[in-house]
Amino acid sequence: MKKLVFISIFASFLCAQSSMMQIYKPVTGSCPQDWIEEMTKEVKEVNVVSLMNVKNLKKEIGIPKEIQSCNTSIIDDYVFEGNVPARAIKDFFKTKPKNAIGLSLPAYENDKNPKTVFVLFEDKSYKVFAKY
Repeated sequence: MKKLVFISIFASFLCAQSSMMQIYKPVTGSCPQDWIEEMTKEVKEVNVVSLMNVKNLKKEIGIPKEIQSCNTSIIDDYVFEGNVPARAIKDFFKTKPKNAIGLSLPAYENDKNPKTVFVLFEDKSYKVFAKY
C-alpha cells in the first residue's frame, strides 16, 4: 500500500512539473506537428509562440550554438532545445542532474536513430544525457 501511495504522489509530482510548455519558434519556421502532438499528450498545456529572433532567446538562456535547434521550449524553469523526445523530458525530471538547466536535441540529431540528447548546465557546458 505504501508503495502505491508513493507512486501516486510521484506521478502527480511529475505531472505538476510539466503542467505547461511554452514553445518558442522562428516566425519563418515550423515545429513538426507530430512532435507538438506528442508534447500535448504529455503536458497539460502547450503554447506555441512565434518570434522574429529566436536566436536572442537562445543566447540569453545560454544554449551553446553547436547544440542549438529550430525551437526552444520552457517547462517551469527548465529549457528544452529542439524536438526533445517526451521520454527524455520525463527522464530529466526524474533525475534532474545537479546544476542542469535542461536538455537539447541539436538539429543535426533530428534524422539520426538513435538520437543523442544533451544535458545543459548553468555554466553553458553540456554533455551527453542519453540516446533515444
